[in-house]
Amino acid sequence: MNNFQKITIESYNDTVEDYIKFTDGLHQFNESDLFVSHLSKNSIILDLGCAYGRDVAVFLKKGFRVVGIDLSKKMIESAKERVVDGQFYIMDVKKLKFEDNFFDGVWGSKIFLHLSKKDVKKSLQETHRVLKPNGIFFLSVKMGKGEKMLADIRYGGKKKFWSFFQKEEIEREVINAGFKIIKSELKKEKIAYDTNQDIQILCKK
Repeated sequence: MNNFQKITIESYNDTVEDYIKFTDGLHQFNESDLFVSHLSKNSIILDLGCAYGRDVAVFLKKGFRVVGIDLSKKMIESAKERVVDGQFYIMDVKKLKFEDNFFDGVWGSKIFLHLSKKDVKKSLQETHRVLKPNGIFFLSVKMGKGEKMLADIRYGGKKKFWSFFQKEEIEREVINAGFKIIKSELKKEKIAYDTNQDIQILCKK
């Protein structure tokens, strides 16, 4: 594990309660409704970077089977306490411990933005591997340029690693990983919590 990744994980470990307070009402309902509209009722979903299980809980209520993974031990502990019907594991998105063609859908909301661009490539390939043929994948990243450590003023200046993308750049990475893009757009509205405009992509294996 890279040093910048360790620093980012510790940042989340140290701010779990604040993170829950700030983001508990920020599930992307329009995006997740579109995502699940492409899935059958018996589908199983993988939530990459599930944090405290907010999005897992939403998908469970919709009747899906859901697995959540995260590298923050404290976040996974919170998820297990808050969402007792979910399955949660401490796991690296770059090395998914699942069989090929296992999931019907993968939800990757704001997880790849904490990976180096080199590791984004690996993680997209891993995501492609664990998705079933015709499986559905949603991801969102932050608009911008470059990759760097930055202090997150929302959390007392805790440092986190960020990768920023141009729309065409992340679309190219998604296509190179073997996905077909269904929809790609810049998020129009920007709320107070957002640091950058989101790029949102729905795609298919």
